[in-house]
Amino acid sequence: MEELVRAKRRALYLLTDMDRTEKELYDKLKKTGYSEETVRAAMDYVKSFGYIDDAKYARRYIESFRDRKSRVKMTYDMTAKGVDREVIEDAFLEYPEYDETDLIRRLAEKKLHGRDLTEPGLYQKTAAYLARRGFSSGDIVKVLQSCLSQ
Repeated sequence: MEELVRAKRRALYLLTDMDRTEKELYDKLKKTGYSEETVRAAMDYVKSFGYIDDAKYARRYIESFRDRKSRVKMTYDMTAKGVDREVIEDAFLEYPEYDETDLIRRLAEKKLHGRDLTEPGLYQKTAAYLARRGFSSGDIVKVLQSCLSQ
């Protein structure tokens, strides 16, 4: 019984500093050394108060990172944190105005700091920077080519 109380307190403590997915919290509690039964009971406890909800987590994640990451990158990151793909897709439905082309353009302009894209190596560096954020090469080329023609 004392172990369950400690596990509940630990779960609440872990949720005070940052949002976590169900999988992340489960893994943290297991790593601490609690039994499977105790971890499940602690998870049920925090869920009953609505402190852990992967759907809300996905919506908040998209809201926080939609100005910096591609849809592909955000999906990859959330999947790695244990959020179900269907939950992620449902969360994206709430953001129909999400335009990656515009985001690519803004990130490229920020990266360039007003420099000319024709400087040696700058086109490749900018394209690589955008690719690391998960944007498709076709979209990157299209936006960078439009920047060159301006």
